[in-house]
Amino acid sequence: MRILLLAMPDTADVIDLFGKLPNLGLANLAGNLPGHEVRVLDLVLYKPRIREVLEKVLAAFRPGLAGLSAMTFQFDTLLRIARFLRQRDPALKLAAGGYHATLMAREITAQDPDLPLDFLIRGEGEATFRELADELGKPKPDFSGIAGLSYRRGQTWKHNPDRPLLDLGSLPLPRREVRLEEKFFFFDQTIDVVETSRGCPHNCKFCSITGMYGRTFRPFPLARILEDLKAVRRRGTQAVFFADDNLTFDIGHFRRLCRAIAAHGLNDLRYATQAAAAGLARNQELVAEMKRANFWMVFVGFESMTAGNLKDMDKPTSPEINRRAAALLRQHDMGIIAGVIFGFPEDTGASITQNYRLLKKMRPDLIYSQYLTPYPKTRLRREMLDAGLVANVDDFRTYDGFHCNIRTRRLDQAGLYRSLKLESLKSYFDPTLYVGNFFLRHNPLAFFRAIGRAMLSILAMVLRGGQPAQKLDV
Repeated sequence: MRILLLAMPDTADVIDLFGKLPNLGLANLAGNLPGHEVRVLDLVLYKPRIREVLEKVLAAFRPGLAGLSAMTFQFDTLLRIARFLRQRDPALKLAAGGYHATLMAREITAQDPDLPLDFLIRGEGEATFRELADELGKPKPDFSGIAGLSYRRGQTWKHNPDRPLLDLGSLPLPRREVRLEEKFFFFDQTIDVVETSRGCPHNCKFCSITGMYGRTFRPFPLARILEDLKAVRRRGTQAVFFADDNLTFDIGHFRRLCRAIAAHGLNDLRYATQAAAAGLARNQELVAEMKRANFWMVFVGFESMTAGNLKDMDKPTSPEINRRAAALLRQHDMGIIAGVIFGFPEDTGASITQNYRLLKKMRPDLIYSQYLTPYPKTRLRREMLDAGLVANVDDFRTYDGFHCNIRTRRLDQAGLYRSLKLESLKSYFDPTLYVGNFFLRHNPLAFFRAIGRAMLSILAMVLRGGQPAQKLDV
């Protein structure tokens, strides 16, 4: 069977001014489809004009099955693209997967009688999607035995039992060579995505990871990770982003990974990852080994510099831990992207300003600030709904972390939106951002190009009083 896998084009805020990363999940699905002809189309490389490439691929490739992946804020776009595909080819079977399809399968299938989908893939998709593709190739397919699958049965939907978590050691390597385009980058270098583990045993109130994997941590075998890195390097890629949910949860796993990268000469690649501040701050020797492995940038989820906010969200860190983590990364000359959240119930304009001041004292190289967002099926959503602090309850198109969907007890929705955007804009004019900035030292032209565009974009948001609408031609 010919199978087309599609990643949605929507991006959040100014992120794609700094980089565009490929969808690893679709490459994983492709690697688990032996006997099928597969193509992966990452639409973020084509937005806002995606109609032409969709029509060309449909005409030239003529798939029998399309798999569409989307996060919560992208799901409306997924439905628009599904309708477009169905209009062009009524015989094409359409399946949707990802976090939103997993967590909201029953709501999705109950609320729209004209849902332009035939299947939903819930949970880890590698085995479920493979079994679906194999079954569709039979004269009389029977979907009743495919765990993790939801499917149409007449005018209703059938939800099969969930599939147990996969044995990660049994999964073949991703098939990146089936991508139709590969112009992925971060600043001025080519980049790809690799995972070394899945899951996070913590249970932060705002996070939906536990809805996908439970409170688990499962590492991939080290030999498989190294083979994957070698495959990426053979393709001429310059940098790798590790997309693990919590790579610093198992310090032993992370240290073995760093040592193996150096021992196998794979430290000619540059590495970036997201990490928890506590895992870094409590393991100074780990940060030194990261440097020897050629980690050059870390996205750290500091979240807040207010102890009460961190405690209320069950985030296992503290302002002092945040400071120690930042100091360690600085000591070893690694770039710091500071992840921070605003819109906690007690936030005021003054507290947002104070948090920004404390954050900037840690000298991050970029600040990635988001609004607290009540994502579906999280504990945070239940609490904020009960407290009457959710301004936008069910229009998930804006649930990207950069639209403001909430209020605090002191700030209404508009006031919260403006307070954070002003602080974000002001940070670009703060000279301390540029003194010793890692990205300025290593990628000066790309840095100033991205910063300049980001400043203009955020200024427009402040003047407009809201995020720009995503425009697509389907």
